Amino acid sequence: MRMLIALATENEVLPQFRKSHGEFYTVDICNNIKTDILITGPGAVPTAFALTRYSGNYDFILNAGIAGSFTPELPIGSVVLVESDAFADYGVDDNGTFIHLDSLPFASPKGIKLGTMACPYLENIDVGLPRVRGITVSFASGSADRISFLRTRWNAQLETMESAAVFFVCLSLGVPFVCLRAISNIVEPRNRHKWQIDLAVERLWEEIARTIPILR
Repeated sequence: MRMLIALATENEVLPQFRKSHGEFYTVDICNNIKTDILITGPGAVPTAFALTRYSGNYDFILNAGIAGSFTPELPIGSVVLVESDAFADYGVDDNGTFIHLDSLPFASPKGIKLGTMACPYLENIDVGLPRVRGITVSFASGSADRISFLRTRWNAQLETMESAAVFFVCLSLGVPFVCLRAISNIVEPRNRHKWQIDLAVERLWEEIARTIPILR
């Protein structure tokens, strides 16, 4: 199986697998299994562009990275599978009321609802990780009002800036995929001093090494 691991930044790659300023390269992660790594750049648009460019060469896409948790049930260091995701802030502000793009007469030509994307490939995969609902945002949440709105509107368990783009591209192109995320911070009024990125990255790659043989 030709597998691609897509991550937003090189900081989400375990140090021994990093290549300075490398956008695309091959690593031997475990048991002589060689896997390509793609650094897409942070955010949904760079991720969508990079995946569209490369995904046709692969049988399976593994999206990996760090994420913020909305719930104490997912503490820092937890690693999860994202079973559904949504572009949480795509829509319009109608005089203070948010209306999601799915509720407007602008249907996707692919027929994919941007607020209700599910990963169909998890039905045949069991890697022993919790399965969660995610949302993807265009800017990371860092204020009480925005966090409260997102919790109420989406009832999601984690937040990223890329995973919905992976869902959309892979569903549109029919490429099998899963999204694996490690919790680096709690979604709360922004305080970078509480973030534990190194711990999250270490835990993420422990699970990547354990999961890849299962996925293959």
